[in-house]
Amino acid sequence: MKIGIAAENRPLEKRVILQPEDLRSIAKNHQVLVEKGAGLGVGILDAEYEAIGCKIKAKEQVYAADLVVRIKEPTASEIKLMRPNSILMSMMHLRCEPILEKNLIKQKVIAIPLDILKNPMGKRIVEAVMDSGRIGMDYAFQLWGKDPGKAVVKVMGYGNISRGAIQEAARKLAHIEVLNRKHFVEMAKHLPGTDILVDAVNRPFRRVVKKEPPFVTRKMLKLLKPGSVIVDLVSNPEGHAPVETMRPTSLQKPYFMVDGIYHTSLWGWPAMDPEYVSKRYSMQVAPLVKAIAARGLAKAPLSVRNAIIWTNEGQKVV
Repeated sequence: MKIGIAAENRPLEKRVILQPEDLRSIAKNHQVLVEKGAGLGVGILDAEYEAIGCKIKAKEQVYAADLVVRIKEPTASEIKLMRPNSILMSMMHLRCEPILEKNLIKQKVIAIPLDILKNPMGKRIVEAVMDSGRIGMDYAFQLWGKDPGKAVVKVMGYGNISRGAIQEAARKLAHIEVLNRKHFVEMAKHLPGTDILVDAVNRPFRRVVKKEPPFVTRKMLKLLKPGSVIVDLVSNPEGHAPVETMRPTSLQKPYFMVDGIYHTSLWGWPAMDPEYVSKRYSMQVAPLVKAIAARGLAKAPLSVRNAIIWTNEGQKVV
């Protein structure tokens, strides 16, 4: 099988999906094409990929491979470079990306979203969820700009991503309070005195479902002190977030201000720690790529087969 390792193309994105040490055994038995400069953001030279048997190629050649692997979803122009019946493995977040969905079907690409791959216990196989919480919490402290040990941090929700934030806040000796569902309907009582509000609520999102009302309205921002921070760890789509004034942000502009309050909702918190997260993803993804290359999709691990979204006929797999 010909495998393409694509470079990330988002502004300021430095990560790479697979590293040389994890590709070594794959490159012995399969042709691996690495897009020129793919690893430079995390200090991996093209020569390091070549040393284990990979070939350094241009984007067009990489996307013409049988299996294309990357972290973030490809652009429309990149999808057009893929051949019908070829396979794409990447994060896709299709609930928020209807255009991506249409482009993949039009190109008849077999899509395997890394963000929905799960093991038999129902846990994600490729993830950095707690790291997202850690990284987002650390950035919120940077925005706040004062002694973390004096911060009052209130966390909405208690799941894996919020646990990462709670652990980071505890490490910095902040005062922490966790808010659950019963608190969400009375947020006006919990905002006064809050220095950093952490939104870790992942609302089920369907494009055809009516938007849910926010838990924190714009009027409530006046209950926070100027310079306080609201950090959304989930990056809910604009209009669906539990905080009315929140919208997803990017590495180019990771925060914005509303009524004197910092708002940050980075679409992909792990990108702020590219070296560590690249290593983590590489260790998680390499065994999947190796299995697909060796056995083909029909005999790939059940976790992979369950995640396939489209056949080469553009039909949804049930």
